[in-house]
Amino acid sequence: MKQWMRGRFLFYVASVLLVLAYMLLWFLDNPAGIEELRYAGWLIFTVGIVLIFLPRFVFRSKGKVKKEKDWTETTVLVDTGIYSVVRHPLYLGWLLMYLAIILWSQHWLTIIVGVLGMSCIYLISKQEDQRLVEKFGDDYKRYTWSVPRMNLLVGVIRLLRPRKKE
Repeated sequence: MKQWMRGRFLFYVASVLLVLAYMLLWFLDNPAGIEELRYAGWLIFTVGIVLIFLPRFVFRSKGKVKKEKDWTETTVLVDTGIYSVVRHPLYLGWLLMYLAIILWSQHWLTIIVGVLGMSCIYLISKQEDQRLVEKFGDDYKRYTWSVPRMNLLVGVIRLLRPRKKE
């Protein structure tokens, strides 16, 4: 129960920090004004949005979620599609939202809020791994060895690399 409360607390803190980061984006001047970083922010934002919404469709189609249940309540371990690239695409997408705001704003205060929020998301993903080991056991442990938590680049490289025959 204590771990659940800590996870909830981190979720609320990360949510408040994301809202605060967006507010800072609108109210603070962009001191550096580097346009290339703003364009990179839009690219990262787009990838983040896709990663936030994609899990809903993958879980509904592959996770054997009962119709009356929330889309996150899978009954089987999903390790295909985006989940063969990263274990927590939703959290990675959320983390990328912070990064996009940092690149858009380029203000030291937004950077601090963004890094704090990104830290919360990382801790939430670690707790989620623990919860999923309890739910799926050794199958999830094996899955963690082959799919990175939130490193999209490493996940794509591992996916494209030819497998060794055993």
